[in-house]
Amino acid sequence: MKKLLLLAALAIFSCSSSDNGLTTAPPSDPMPDAQDPPMEEQTQLPEVSNTGFDFTAADIEGWELLWEDNFDAGLSEWNVWKGGAFNEELQLYQQENLYVEEGYLFIEQQRETASGATTPFDTTTKSFDFTSGRIETKDLYNPSLQGTLRIAARIKLPAGEGLWPAFWSYGDPWPTQGEIDIMEFRGGRTNEHVTNFFYGNEANTPLTDSSQTTYVHDAGTDLTAEFHVFDMVWSQNSLVVSLDGVEIRTFSNSEFQYVSNLFNKNEKVVLNLAVGGAFFNGMNINVADIPDTSFLIVDWVKIYKQ
Repeated sequence: MKKLLLLAALAIFSCSSSDNGLTTAPPSDPMPDAQDPPMEEQTQLPEVSNTGFDFTAADIEGWELLWEDNFDAGLSEWNVWKGGAFNEELQLYQQENLYVEEGYLFIEQQRETASGATTPFDTTTKSFDFTSGRIETKDLYNPSLQGTLRIAARIKLPAGEGLWPAFWSYGDPWPTQGEIDIMEFRGGRTNEHVTNFFYGNEANTPLTDSSQTTYVHDAGTDLTAEFHVFDMVWSQNSLVVSLDGVEIRTFSNSEFQYVSNLFNKNEKVVLNLAVGGAFFNGMNINVADIPDTSFLIVDWVKIYKQ
């Protein structure tokens, strides 16, 4: 593929109920309404080689598909994050860095000077040296209402120092609805990805201890070379994280406190490509070494129930 027009505008918050019986993400999330990007602008997207793991019928036997997006009809079922973020990250999230083309979502990270809200919750204008994209499902998911959930995505990760792509879920106010990091990735460590979870009774105050819950998985292969499927099974007493259909980490209630506290919480699913930030603390990342451009490419996101 060569060039394409930028995505048309997305409506940010829907007031209707979701098909799964849960309300949509609460309007208290202050994300500004999406605007139409200039239609004359074009960008060069990478050619996609569709190699790597994908689910077969055997991989999903016994699971009922609850929701999916194969990225063939825009992003109408997602909210777009507008503004900076937290965790000392360097990027401004904006709609202009999101593209849907030929059945793929492209999230572009770009080295460019841009100004925008410090965060969607703080409209103070701030200057940024990078731009990127982040989307969150409008629907919320809760295994106590829908049954055991399996949340999966087929992703091609970008390589490069300081890149922080992630596939995860959380609810507001953080971390009272929990956070489950299905996949976090450091672009300079292409064989590894990270999984984790958070929970707390009060806003901005986790009770979980990341030194105990963070798990780094060495896949033994370059995860940026082709597509991989990252998925998580969320039940009452465990979180089971898998790579390409193989379980790599189980957070069980018998081993980890607060796993069962997540069971009746409402969470949205998130895809984003961050730049820099606290995820790299102690790693001496040189901003000059961060790529000028990179892409997180997503083939599909699927949510199953059982």
